[in-house]
Amino acid sequence: MHSTSVPVTNTQGRITLDHSLLYLAIALPVCLAAVVFSANFFLRGAVSIAHTLSLPEFLVGSVIVAIGTSAPEMAINVSAALEGAGDIVISNIVGSNIVNVALGIGIAALIIPFDRARKEYTRTLIVGLFGAIALLANTLFIGHTAGTAYFSTVFGVALVVAFSLFMYSSIKSATADEEDDHEDHLSLLAAIALIVLGAAAMAFFSDYAVQVAVEMSHRMGIPEAVVGATVIAAGGSLPEVSSCIAAARIKRPNLILGNIAGSQIFNILGILGLSGLIRPFDYSSVLAVDISILIAITVIVLACIRYAPIRRYMGPVLVASYAVYAGYLIFSTL
Repeated sequence: MHSTSVPVTNTQGRITLDHSLLYLAIALPVCLAAVVFSANFFLRGAVSIAHTLSLPEFLVGSVIVAIGTSAPEMAINVSAALEGAGDIVISNIVGSNIVNVALGIGIAALIIPFDRARKEYTRTLIVGLFGAIALLANTLFIGHTAGTAYFSTVFGVALVVAFSLFMYSSIKSATADEEDDHEDHLSLLAAIALIVLGAAAMAFFSDYAVQVAVEMSHRMGIPEAVVGATVIAAGGSLPEVSSCIAAARIKRPNLILGNIAGSQIFNILGILGLSGLIRPFDYSSVLAVDISILIAITVIVLACIRYAPIRRYMGPVLVASYAVYAGYLIFSTL
């Protein structure tokens, strides 16, 4: 360990924390609380914009909230693409999407009930599902050598075009939510300020929380496989999950579904497409398993929001699905 008591940068550019275990034990819950607190401000700004501009909350969730909370994934993927780290590019997006759906919607469903989704909700989830299926097909059938898949520039262009067409269609066909009862009456400038500051605070505190948790795990001798499958995966999606919890607390299911469905599309079509445009790359075809799990979880959500008899089980099933996924990651690295 280093002799100083301040964070230092290692050779990979990450921050290595060198504080006492007591400091880390206090910093972790404080950071997590700060993420949730920031998410409340972020969501308040998003709801206020929907009210001020007479926009549907689903559209606000699938554009403003989704893109804002996916900023960390975009930053990671751009850096990974520039370095040609294909496995990080794919696993970051697929893992984040699994956490978003399983924990974001799953935990929210434990807090508030979901009604049958309108067609725009279902359509968005289906587009995200098709994006995952396209990625699975590319992983299974496109590659130079056995065990290696190839993400081409052409595939990247196709994803970006699909993302652009979907966003254009969503914005063009958007109509205001008549049933929403907005209580916030912030000015547009104040609402935008809450969104920007809330997003920045969520990104900062979630990243620091992950660093603290990883350092604590190393100090306590917890295997890195367990850390990667739980702390890092869930920590990277803290903004999305926290936004869903905040939306559930103010009973905004539109924002929850819009946030997660929009994040799915922004991640798998927008960010992955951009990554392929930056530089084509190879990645492990073993990630087909992770992509298949993402597809299965998305199908579960679609079934639950469509059929009332199984809707009540959506929360427990999705949270349990993430537990199974984390178990798979741990087992596969032993």
